Amino acid sequence: MNKHGKGLWALGWRMLVFAPIGLLGILALIVVLGLTVILPMYAVIVFIDGRYLFGSLLFALWLVWLRVGGRAGRFVFEGFEHGSL
Repeated sequence: MNKHGKGLWALGWRMLVFAPIGLLGILALIVVLGLTVILPMYAVIVFIDGRYLFGSLLFALWLVWLRVGGRAGRFVFEGFEHGSL
């Protein structure tokens, strides 16, 4: 195997190993951003639409997320911070 083949193999197996980890990281980012930003907006839209009970439930869920979801948010954003170094 020549140098180019070895280089491509080294790149290929690293991509196979790290791609699922990257996909999990992107999924975690989407969940954190969704629960932090989109959930309160959706709660307001639902509340204005007249579904007061569901809007209140979504707002309460958002408050619970703000109270206990700090670890998950810190985990996700610290990962991006360390990954960009």
